[in-house]
Amino acid sequence: MASATTTTTSSNTIKIDPLTEHLRNQKREKLLRRLIPILLTIPYVLGILWTALHPLVSVITGELKCRGSYIDENGLDVHRHQVESYPLKRVGLSVLPLSDVHGSDFGMCDAIYSGRLPISDASVECLRHEATGDVVFDVARIMPAMGPMIDSAEAIVIVVGEVQHQQQPGECQAADGERNNNNQQKDGWYGSSDLNASILHMIQKLGNSKDAPWLTKIVYIVSPTTVNNVDHKNATVDTSSCQQQTNLAAVVDTFITSYLGGDGGDASSKHVNPLPPEFSFPMIRSLLVLSDVVEEQQMTKQGNTQVRILPQGTGGALPNLDLVFATYYSFQTHPSGGRYDQSQSIYYGDSEFRAHPFGTELENRVEGFFTRLGSMLELDKSSLASLQSYASDLSGWIGFVAALVIGPVQPHSFALKHGIDALTIEVHVPTTSVGASAIHPHYADFSRCIEHLLRSISNLHERLHHSVAQYTMPSPSKFVSHGEYIYPAILVSLPMVVRAASLALRDMTSFQFVFVGTVVGTVLLASCVNAYTVFTTGRSFIGVMMMVVAWVVHRSIPQSRQEIETGVDFDTKNECRKSLRFVACLIGIYLHVPLLLANYSLGFPSAVFWTPLLAIFALPDHLAAMCSKNTVLKTIMAIAKILLLVAISPSTILPSNISPQYALILYTPLQLLLTALWLV
Repeated sequence: MASATTTTTSSNTIKIDPLTEHLRNQKREKLLRRLIPILLTIPYVLGILWTALHPLVSVITGELKCRGSYIDENGLDVHRHQVESYPLKRVGLSVLPLSDVHGSDFGMCDAIYSGRLPISDASVECLRHEATGDVVFDVARIMPAMGPMIDSAEAIVIVVGEVQHQQQPGECQAADGERNNNNQQKDGWYGSSDLNASILHMIQKLGNSKDAPWLTKIVYIVSPTTVNNVDHKNATVDTSSCQQQTNLAAVVDTFITSYLGGDGGDASSKHVNPLPPEFSFPMIRSLLVLSDVVEEQQMTKQGNTQVRILPQGTGGALPNLDLVFATYYSFQTHPSGGRYDQSQSIYYGDSEFRAHPFGTELENRVEGFFTRLGSMLELDKSSLASLQSYASDLSGWIGFVAALVIGPVQPHSFALKHGIDALTIEVHVPTTSVGASAIHPHYADFSRCIEHLLRSISNLHERLHHSVAQYTMPSPSKFVSHGEYIYPAILVSLPMVVRAASLALRDMTSFQFVFVGTVVGTVLLASCVNAYTVFTTGRSFIGVMMMVVAWVVHRSIPQSRQEIETGVDFDTKNECRKSLRFVACLIGIYLHVPLLLANYSLGFPSAVFWTPLLAIFALPDHLAAMCSKNTVLKTIMAIAKILLLVAISPSTILPSNISPQYALILYTPLQLLLTALWLV
């Protein structure tokens, strides 16, 4: 029975003609030669085009538009309530304190206890805290009248301060004289800033159980005061505001550090004095930085108010998306009561809102390009308007991503590191003559919107709160989620996978373990040495490391040999190049995948930059052999490679304020691997 089966099997064996098999292999090889370049370029181009279409298309939702609002919790519904308008006039002091002959309050606590407004002492308590020798701030604690709704009390922190534009060395004294004259007219902390005046009115309302019965969380208001140990009570009004000006980022850093009772932090390596225990028992859930940008003329565009909602933190950190949209929609709300003048509204009064800190310069360049493009294409008015709207969103998206990658670092960034949802709101109101006791309507409406936001946040139990923390925003009213932008990021990185697979399954004849191990070990050692020198001396020796890697590559390439069986010359150098490219693509994938998942704003531009260098720009074997035999072409290509390596070195191409971890952990090793790959 077994023999019969064997006979049957052998009789059914199909004989394959060697010539037919050879022709089939040639056809398959020809198909692969055409297919691999397509697989290397098409996904890369599609990924870039898909990313450019984010402001227009949402593939996840299947809509021809960018996704709009995102509110995850019912408690953050900002449309369920209204807030009364804030006063447009300051309240004067009926009787001046005996200790202050000038009638000035040099800090927020002085303004609270001055008796200017009927602020409840039972609900509002303020203290001046000298966290370090350089950072002093006032902290006002507002207790909810109804008490916390849950056992573990939660808190909201609002940091209020001014940001001055960068002055030239000789401008400080003159500018301070002008501001101090204004301070004399407007009377101290309360009078020196319209935002401060409105915030004091908000403190009064939050501390009143009749005006804020909805308050369920403790609210802290933090404001920087005079530094350098200036005596607040005996200081004169001509004290230099350049001396008094405190960095808001340092205030946030030191406040959180002193609140948590620890030392260090990003603010300083000095000892930070902790806050009293009664001021630091609740858990901080949200932090808002209200930055009043003054005397920054380049922000002003035809006298419009500028508002920037900035959620960007360091390392790609972002707050919950619903906090950003709750903030934006709070500005869209109307005050309670009857009709009101829309020109007094900070949102409807012809203001400009952005989600990035770069002003109008970026938008003007992008919109100018698309406007010229529309004129060349002779588009009609409606199409041209749509194109300009797309250009505005695209520039906003680029600005949002750039702010996450190169900064500037926002004051709330340190709070995000501690898991606190935080963002910075910058406001710039053009200087207008509204009178010494008047409050600009936009500042008054700004504080009303902040109270509206506090009421929305106060209804939310953060312990049960879930939201989206990975996103990008073309504008304050639109967003691109992680599930949307991850697909084009995968497409951009796909050529590295295709190149590694084609090398492993088709192109490589023999993997050069010794050569690759030597080169990769040298690259890792050189990267570690360079990182050590950067951290210890502040200097990078990437040029020296590139020369070391080039020398190791030159010394490690084995000599070409002849195969004994076939008698054909074995191109060892070409095999070394293929083996090293295979490993370089694997390392590129390994480094970019976690970066794309954690910090897309940095990972996507990095993948766009490195994918062509590692995977796409590779000469076929026949062209590489032709160039190696032609001395002129070989010399030209060698010079071009060296010049390009110098041009893309970290010290040349990377911005100075980019993440040092990215420069040392990802960029430098890939730069050294590319050096070895191009010099094989």
